Amino acid sequence: MAIAVAFTLMGAFFMAGLYVAGAIGVLSLILMSAFSEAPLWDVLHFKAWSTYTDWDWVAIPLFILMGELVLRSGMAEKMYSSLSRWVALLPGGLLHTNIVSSALFAACAGSTIATAATISRVALPSFRSRGYNERIVLGSLAAGGTLGVLIPPSILLLIYALSTGQSIPRMFLAGFVPGFMIAGVFMVMMGTASVIWPGIAPREHEGALWDKAAWRERIIAILPMLPMFALIVIVLGTIYTDVFVPSEAAAAGATGAFFLAVAHKSGFLVRRLLLGLVSKSWIGWFLPLAIRGSLWAALGGNEQPPGQLGPMFKDAVGENIQMLGLAFLSSVRTTSMIMLILMAAFTLQFAFARLGISNEIGQWVSGLDLSPVQLVLVLVVFYLLLGTFMESYSMIFVTLPLLLPTLRDTGVDLFWFGIILVILFELAQISPPQGMALYVLQGARREINTASPGPDGDAISTGVGTGTIVDVYIGVLPFIACMLIVLGLLIAFPEIVTWFPNLVKGKL
Repeated sequence: MAIAVAFTLMGAFFMAGLYVAGAIGVLSLILMSAFSEAPLWDVLHFKAWSTYTDWDWVAIPLFILMGELVLRSGMAEKMYSSLSRWVALLPGGLLHTNIVSSALFAACAGSTIATAATISRVALPSFRSRGYNERIVLGSLAAGGTLGVLIPPSILLLIYALSTGQSIPRMFLAGFVPGFMIAGVFMVMMGTASVIWPGIAPREHEGALWDKAAWRERIIAILPMLPMFALIVIVLGTIYTDVFVPSEAAAAGATGAFFLAVAHKSGFLVRRLLLGLVSKSWIGWFLPLAIRGSLWAALGGNEQPPGQLGPMFKDAVGENIQMLGLAFLSSVRTTSMIMLILMAAFTLQFAFARLGISNEIGQWVSGLDLSPVQLVLVLVVFYLLLGTFMESYSMIFVTLPLLLPTLRDTGVDLFWFGIILVILFELAQISPPQGMALYVLQGARREINTASPGPDGDAISTGVGTGTIVDVYIGVLPFIACMLIVLGLLIAFPEIVTWFPNLVKGKL
């Protein structure tokens, strides 16, 4: 009886659109009041305390802050422009930039929505003018954004590892190969499609393969991104080598992102300092003439008169304060949402355990006598359906505590299942009709379409974003097919997931 009431109410609450934390918390109170004599109120304070005082969970807000600082500072735009020079010569042209830049940005932000929103606003204005098919552009942006869920440091991988008691470094390592495998399949698909149907992606002619000037521009363009790449390597490297625990590495990443964000927002002042070092100090004389010339050109030469440094410094301080305020506020909002859902989920887990619902579910699944692969296939279908009306955090917090005992009893490798689960969450983000990333992209199209003022001051159409969300639905379908292919390979060959963690950390 308790199981029927629990799942009926849960379905009703989520279909009604109630906030996740509120729905889970109310469900816990109803179940304990109706089917148990033990009052749930007596354990609520304990659940809140135990949830929020666990040191490992500190990594979540710090990684979120790291991503927000990268997002708000504008470094993503610079990265997109730099990468476009390197991949434009491939079949498919700038479409590959969407995937590569999303994969790299995901390594900082760890968020599907943040990645899709940021990259789309940078990319969309230029694609229409170049004659690209807008549907495949939108599909590549939506699919590229999902890489933030899988490529470390992923917030969902972190939550999964903490919830299941798995090693966070091994969990992050397990996400690398599948994440870049999905990105590679996306790029192969786009390149092949552009060869078969040249109209979807015109051939880029800027900077031929053997053009020395083009290669010089590519190298110069990538130089400003080296500090951010170094930050990613340091954060992940200290986790994998056990120099830092994940919470310490997240703190180091947030600190490094803070200084990089401030430096990026104050770029003109930094350039003035570097120009002085290159041109006037003794450091410049140790550099070869060609390198000094390249650095001078990359830094902009004498673009800012010395007399304007005072007002420029004041403007830089104001911009940094605004940027940091937005990043901190957004981090607080996201962290509060996650932690509130987490506390409510732990409370529901206690209610289910107290009423024996978890054991009954486990016994029912065990009675089906499924093999580990059969159980995972059933769960794949379950999560694909569930993802049409629930978002990732809701799914992982509500369902994982119920499934975890059954997964262990059946002998499912939790590292392997964790990657499969996160890919299913990726699919949920871009699956029509309720994929959140699809609506983010459609919103970005509308903003860009009304962003340009006409001569009379009214907004005019830029030619971008004039279609409906059906364009996004159609554009994302080939990428969903690619993800399902990779998912099938991971289920058929679990070694794809376990090989890299075993290579780096040794077999368990």
